[in-house]
Amino acid sequence: MIADSRHHSMKKSWNILFVAASFFLFLFPVHKVAAQVKINSALIKPDTTEANQAVLDSLGIRAGNISLASDRNAKSGTLAMLLSAVLPGAGQVYAHRYYTIPLIWGLGAYFTSTAIKANRQYLDYQKRFAESVVLDTVTHTGDAYMLSTRDFYRNQRDEYYVYLALTYFLNIIDAYVGATLYDFDVSDQLGGSAAIRLKIPLH
Repeated sequence: MIADSRHHSMKKSWNILFVAASFFLFLFPVHKVAAQVKINSALIKPDTTEANQAVLDSLGIRAGNISLASDRNAKSGTLAMLLSAVLPGAGQVYAHRYYTIPLIWGLGAYFTSTAIKANRQYLDYQKRFAESVVLDTVTHTGDAYMLSTRDFYRNQRDEYYVYLALTYFLNIIDAYVGATLYDFDVSDQLGGSAAIRLKIPLH
């Protein structure tokens, strides 16, 4: 029984670490960078930061086609949370975070099945302990081993229910983050002191 307790304690630590690490890796969505227009430095005169109309025409750029905003429609974080609360993974579908759905359902299935198995063991040893109490006509305390084993499986069952609840709430948070950052655009021009300005005649 001591060996079982040590094994369970190590397994408990690994389960907590696995859940935390899994959702840490998948919590922040992977964004697709919008298509960007890059101008070859050879087309720009070294003594100016303005590209003339001929250069723009050769690149097929028109003033009406230039957009600094992302073309991805925004997603509602509240709706994503509600969808994942009703059906885990539904908010991820809404936010196009398909790669986190197997993780959510995999952890949920594992924790649920393990909790069910532990509950069966708990009920079995609870019955055995109750029978041992009846058979113990001297102290009426029952078999101590049956009692400790019953409590062991009861605690294990409750712990996996906690893991399942944690997975459920992290699923909702993951859906919210994915939806709110869905239209977030990341540019590869985040720093630097030099800036290129395009002069586009509107007439």
